[in-house]
Amino acid sequence: MNIEKLKTDPRMPKHIAFIVDGNGRWATKRHLLRSAGHKAGLDNLKLQIDFVKDLGIKNLSMYCFSCENWKRNKEEVDFLMNLFNTMLDDFKNDYLNKDVRILISGNLDDERLPKQVRDKAKEIMELTKNKTGFVINACINYGGRQEILKAVNELLVEKATKVDEKTFEQHLYTADMLPLDFVIRTSGENRTSNFLTWQSTYSEWYFPKKLWPSFTKKDLIKALKIYMKRDRRFGGVKA
Repeated sequence: MNIEKLKTDPRMPKHIAFIVDGNGRWATKRHLLRSAGHKAGLDNLKLQIDFVKDLGIKNLSMYCFSCENWKRNKEEVDFLMNLFNTMLDDFKNDYLNKDVRILISGNLDDERLPKQVRDKAKEIMELTKNKTGFVINACINYGGRQEILKAVNELLVEKATKVDEKTFEQHLYTADMLPLDFVIRTSGENRTSNFLTWQSTYSEWYFPKKLWPSFTKKDLIKALKIYMKRDRRFGGVKA
């Protein structure tokens, strides 16, 4: 199947997500520092973002740094924070003049995040908030359970007495995004790891063994073909 045909296939997902796992192991296997793996992971992420956009997929979410990742050693965390600085600069340079909206999902009020990262994240979201084209959702200092608790606490402040799913979802970071269709977690780990817990309830999942820096455009096409062969019934039965 060629890419042009793939783009027009009605079975294509509208919102996909990456758990970009395996950067450190990719570096270790090559006798490199883990930081080299994270740098390679960011380089690959940039390529994949543009490829996803070119495929006509409307929304892309990506798990960059979880609430639990603070447990890693300070040197690695500091390097990742510098990478996020670079990533946010790249977002501004590459997408500000395009119809691309940037969301940063996660607790941006956490003072463990460097002020520069917090400020840049809030700035790029403000600058692109009215864009209606492709949506990039970078999850930084994010946890699915924490997001649900955030929504609950906001509803308590509003003194809500009865809440349906639609109302609840308006208090999630992804309030204006399309439903999440497909999640790809690289590196062969078969866990959801607190990622988009509410949003992924009926998502299809795929766990390729390749480490993230080695996950190519060809691998993404393979994943999309696997997704498109699945029968999504959402609890119903096939007609």
